[in-house]
Amino acid sequence: MSLHQSGEQSSKQSFPKQFECRVELGALRFHLFTDAGFFRTSCDWRVLNHNHVLYEVQFVHKGSIVLSLEDGCHEVPEGSFCVIPPGMYHSQQRPLSGEEAHKTCFSFRFDVMPRPKHEYSPGETEELLRVLQNAPFFISPDSHATAELLDEIKRELLTRPVGYLAKVQCMFGQALVDVIRSSPNIQTTPRNRMQPATPVDNRLTIIDTFFSEQFDSPLREEDLAGLLYVSHRQLNRILHDLYGMSFRRKLQHTRMKVAMDLLKHTDLPVKEIAARVGYPFAENFHAQFKALTNTTPTAYRNGASSRPDEG
Repeated sequence: MSLHQSGEQSSKQSFPKQFECRVELGALRFHLFTDAGFFRTSCDWRVLNHNHVLYEVQFVHKGSIVLSLEDGCHEVPEGSFCVIPPGMYHSQQRPLSGEEAHKTCFSFRFDVMPRPKHEYSPGETEELLRVLQNAPFFISPDSHATAELLDEIKRELLTRPVGYLAKVQCMFGQALVDVIRSSPNIQTTPRNRMQPATPVDNRLTIIDTFFSEQFDSPLREEDLAGLLYVSHRQLNRILHDLYGMSFRRKLQHTRMKVAMDLLKHTDLPVKEIAARVGYPFAENFHAQFKALTNTTPTAYRNGASSRPDEG
């Protein structure tokens, strides 16, 4: 069974819409998330600027992808992967060569277990925290054949033989260790030990999807509160805890980050960009863009075009 097939072929299969797997490494409990895109690997389209409150890992099986970050464009070639830390805005550009590209993505977060098992070594937990707390964006060759491991995970999730959940849990644990070992900060100086965190459920995925996929619509706080089954007051507390900003500020921030990416990487007129990010009146877009960036959209575009991207 080929797991790297065209969108037309893969659309005929039924894939799990969302899957969460919990893995314990040392005294850390990892929550790994996949969606239907974990199986539909074709990625020949442009992805607009967005960020997550999770770590995102992207393995490139075929071709190459180009990610645009605030410091420039980065190519992730075939046979390698990248790790995007929480809060980092990024977009995916179309490869200049027009080649077909395939990748597999999953996301994860972690917390420190308040009562770790006795057999866990404190030193191993500290080493893991040391790397994760300082994690930058990085690209690494897949020297551990982790992509093949992800293919095996897909087969288990699609066929679901006896014991598939236990096997998937073990394989995801191995994949996580491979990714962490590839970090350039594997020898960083330790920071203060992270305090136990309160577990967060799938609200993270719901909130990220709500803003990243619907930012161009007239979104309302009650819409997101309804998806999360919380009150208006609880919603704002959640957003402040996760992002340090209100609903209105988060929406504005998301829209402006997408607009900045479009200004930098496309020739679309400013008026059209304003409409694409949810501002039917260009005057409102200009005012909010300048309030956030202290410059006008045109000046930002001219400044971005005068600075070469850093690879």
